[in-house]
Amino acid sequence: MRTSSAVVSAGLTLAAIVAALAVPTAAHATSAVGCESGYSTIECGVGGGPFDSVQWSRNGTYIPSWDGKLSVTTACTSGQWYTFQATVTVGGVVETPAYSILCWRGAWR
Repeated sequence: MRTSSAVVSAGLTLAAIVAALAVPTAAHATSAVGCESGYSTIECGVGGGPFDSVQWSRNGTYIPSWDGKLSVTTACTSGQWYTFQATVTVGGVVETPAYSILCWRGAWR
């Protein structure tokens, strides 16, 4: 039985595609930070994990005691704006999603 060169070529092309798909690529993080405020408190969380590491900052200041946490809670001053940023790492990919929120002394929102 003779196989045409077109069939061999198509088989090699398919094998190359399958091999390319099997090669692991760098991990890609897709994270997001979300926050809520109420009763002069802010709660924030980061989603999209699992993550290799998580580090938090509030208004540009790194807070080491929050390392590794997926959610954080802190007191705030009513009427002031706060920006929370999580630096997350997944397989060498680093993302820094952030969320800005107004501190609220009323019910959670």
